[in-house]
Amino acid sequence: MLTSTERSARTRIRVTRGEGLARCRVRSAVTLSDSTAASIRPMLVDHDREGARVSLVPEGALLLAGDAIEIDVTVDAGARLDLIEPGGTVAFDMRGGAASWSVLVTLGPGAVLTWAGEPFVVSAGADVERRTVARLAPGASMLLRETLVLGRYGELPGAVRQRTEVTVDRLPLLIEDLPLDPTTTPALLGGHRVLSSVLAVGGTGPAEGPAEDRYDLDGGGTLWRRLGVHAHETGLVAAWAAGS
Repeated sequence: MLTSTERSARTRIRVTRGEGLARCRVRSAVTLSDSTAASIRPMLVDHDREGARVSLVPEGALLLAGDAIEIDVTVDAGARLDLIEPGGTVAFDMRGGAASWSVLVTLGPGAVLTWAGEPFVVSAGADVERRTVARLAPGASMLLRETLVLGRYGELPGAVRQRTEVTVDRLPLLIEDLPLDPTTTPALLGGHRVLSSVLAVGGTGPAEGPAEDRYDLDGGGTLWRRLGVHAHETGLVAAWAAGS
């Protein structure tokens, strides 16, 4: 239940392949206690017979105390969805408050999702619960890029708990719970403040790409991960290009 200071914004995207152009259904709804709530608006960039390309455009300041962003992505059997972001997201100083960012991905048999995420910055004083759940049917594939930046330039990191759960045919592939805050970040990241990842799941085998920063998952799929001081140093460009 929302309190008087919470604002929930849900974005839904569903792509279905048909006889002609693929069908892309988008919806954005806000449940709020005031008129300042921000949301993510999905904008259709292009589509063809196989799928669609959609941009996730923020409306309003993101992310503030009390914000609860939910993004629900469904790609039906045999369809493709390419998600892009026009810019990064900044979680601002929440002055004792908190916010959440939740993503649910559901991919049908043979479905394809690529998500070119831009940097997610957790400013000093921010407190964010960030969760990604991806459920893939047999034959589905997903390519996901994420960059987590702990603190803006010259400031201490905020607090973020990043949870990731990926299953294929209902079997766990990647389960991660990573709590980072001003106390744990120096120890866990070794003095770095940027954590970049590219996750490739599905396809005919392990993704091609550079051996550096690469981890092949037991259940199939590949995770590239790199630490750095600045976001432009940790782009994992070669890994992303290999997967896409």
